[in-house]
Amino acid sequence: MPKLFVIWVFLSAFVLNAWSQKNTGQKNDSLKSGLPNTEGTSRKAITGKVTDVTGLPLWGAGIVLMGTNIRVATNPDGSFAIPAKKGDVLHISSIGYKSRQIEIGNGFIRDVLLEQSIINLDEVLVTGYITQKVKEITGSVAVIKPKDLTAVPAGQVEQMLQGRVAGLNVITSGMPGGGSNVRVHGIGNFGDVTPLYIIDGVQGNINNLNPGDIESLQVLKDAGAYSIYGVRGANGVIVITTKSGKIGKTKLSYDFNIGRTTPLKGLDLLNPKETGDLTWLALKNSGQVAANGNPNDPYYGNGPMPVLPDYLIAGSHTGLFEGDPRVNPDLYNVDFTGGDIYQIIRANKTGTDWFHEIFKPAISQNHTITGSGGNDKNKYLFSLGYLDQQGTLLYTYLKRFTARINTTFSVNDKISFGENLQLSHRDNPQVATQQGPNGNEIDGALSTEPILPVYDIRGNWASLDVHSLAGNPVARRFLAHDDKANYWDVFGDGWAEINFLKNFTFRTQFGGSLTYHYFYNYIMFSYLSNNGLPNNSFTESSGYQRSYTWTNTVNFSKIFNNDHTVKVLAGTEYISNYNRQLGGNRTGFFTNDVNYRFLTNGNPSTQTNYSFAGISTLSSFISSANYQFKNKYYFTATLRNDGSSVFGPENRYGWFPSVSAAWRLTQENFLQQQSWLTELKLRASWGKSGFYGNTDPQNQYTLYGGTVADSYYDIYGISSRIYSTGF
Repeated sequence: MPKLFVIWVFLSAFVLNAWSQKNTGQKNDSLKSGLPNTEGTSRKAITGKVTDVTGLPLWGAGIVLMGTNIRVATNPDGSFAIPAKKGDVLHISSIGYKSRQIEIGNGFIRDVLLEQSIINLDEVLVTGYITQKVKEITGSVAVIKPKDLTAVPAGQVEQMLQGRVAGLNVITSGMPGGGSNVRVHGIGNFGDVTPLYIIDGVQGNINNLNPGDIESLQVLKDAGAYSIYGVRGANGVIVITTKSGKIGKTKLSYDFNIGRTTPLKGLDLLNPKETGDLTWLALKNSGQVAANGNPNDPYYGNGPMPVLPDYLIAGSHTGLFEGDPRVNPDLYNVDFTGGDIYQIIRANKTGTDWFHEIFKPAISQNHTITGSGGNDKNKYLFSLGYLDQQGTLLYTYLKRFTARINTTFSVNDKISFGENLQLSHRDNPQVATQQGPNGNEIDGALSTEPILPVYDIRGNWASLDVHSLAGNPVARRFLAHDDKANYWDVFGDGWAEINFLKNFTFRTQFGGSLTYHYFYNYIMFSYLSNNGLPNNSFTESSGYQRSYTWTNTVNFSKIFNNDHTVKVLAGTEYISNYNRQLGGNRTGFFTNDVNYRFLTNGNPSTQTNYSFAGISTLSSFISSANYQFKNKYYFTATLRNDGSSVFGPENRYGWFPSVSAAWRLTQENFLQQQSWLTELKLRASWGKSGFYGNTDPQNQYTLYGGTVADSYYDIYGISSRIYSTGF
């Protein structure tokens, strides 16, 4: 199936390219030459080359013949050919570079050098249902360039945000696939402070994205910028736009990186002798001594000083030495069907480095293949991505496969439509599946006795507690290496735009996500039996969640008297979320073989199972107005009304307004001549936003108790719990 899917994506891209060329209305000879049809004109092909200041060719730079609709794009080597005549002026531009205007000379143009633009004020960004140039933004918006984002060789986009935006705090867990704590407003807030992630206009999971697919990323940092998202926006909003096809022949690219991660060199922890000395000191200081006045420890003895034993455990005996008949290897047994458990564990007097027993160097690799192309009518892009990020913690990893296709079709100059679609699969077992009352394995690496070895005398797992293997971090990691955590995701949207009455644009967009997941984890508790069966446990669960968003907006845009620009947007949005999950658990499986891990193979009398579902909806009205005067003064106002099913009827609806303004001082005459100042803008904003993520959709039913049959609350207001059952 994967091979068939790859073939399908490649064939789809080439079919789209052929179809788009068929419908451009251009003659074949014009398509071959890359020049528009210019029959009946006095112009001839003028050639040139566009490079940056270092001489590197710029592929895809736009060349426009001023005063006409003639435009071309540069080839991979930076060259271009455009029909023009002497005296014509070409406007040459490329994203991230300062544009230039060149007057045609005697039939050819020398190399055109474009300087890099540190701040491209005319760059168009998506900032909440509308697009704006950088210079027009009145709220606090930080822009992260894709090249800066991918400069960090991380597996997830959240981790790549670290250190990229002032005030944006990113605290990663370090676990492959593990979520990060991303805070736009610092670390002083409580509860869920995760920002809202908007991907191509739809709320989504940022960590399902292939970083190589990102075209632009903006962080909306203040209420003036994100109040347009209403009850979802108070934690800040991160808006992401994925790449789209560009005008030109089909372009194929391959990007990859391979890295090696090394754990810390070492931790300064106590060795067995130091541990014994500290234990003795603690027991003496607390008065916990035996009748002879000395501390008494099962492993270190009962003398004035701790003594390191040769053997920690032999059956039910502890703290033994060579020559003791109880450490005879012939007594060894860890198979409960062959008699009582008699495990023999030799002491590691030099000390076990538990940290480096569970942390090892790891290799990660990331591969992306991208194909794109199109013409002025239709564009396409497809990409395939594969990430294999091995964790330094044993048996942790993230394997992610992504496939994306984005297309845009223009029926004419008034109607266009397109889609952005991503399929992904994640194989990502995490440490969390093994957490329990004994904490996780990382805790164990710091707290486990260094005198304990990893293995006993026969190579089986060693533990100070015969009833549990949880005290051996390496054992816990190994026993979890067959655990599963798989996710299958479909995410994307389809959209259509209609331009009407000259200044109006209607846009409708429907998108969302569908995620299926499947988990299972297995625990072998000890070598002891559970009612004549292995002492083990198996948990299995699966479920899905879906979310869809339908947005409809009308946008009005007009320039009055060359000085006044007005943009007004109004629309509606409806969001629906649903999730369902079921699972079960059994203990006492007759074997520890991975091939028999099915709930039906466990002890039926230990069966537990569950299922649950959740649903929520959000209905909204959206509006915004933008006004600018002479590219100097900017004013923005937004107003949103949200109605959420999370809240009760009396508090279901809320209004979220904002106003903001900006003044570009560098456009004033008194600063025009200041060569040391390139851009200076004063901003002010006020807004109101909200967040419903810390509210359980069923809070009105569970606020005062855990179940319908068992509630507890302070009936009389005297700070004492009164239990009421069966109401």
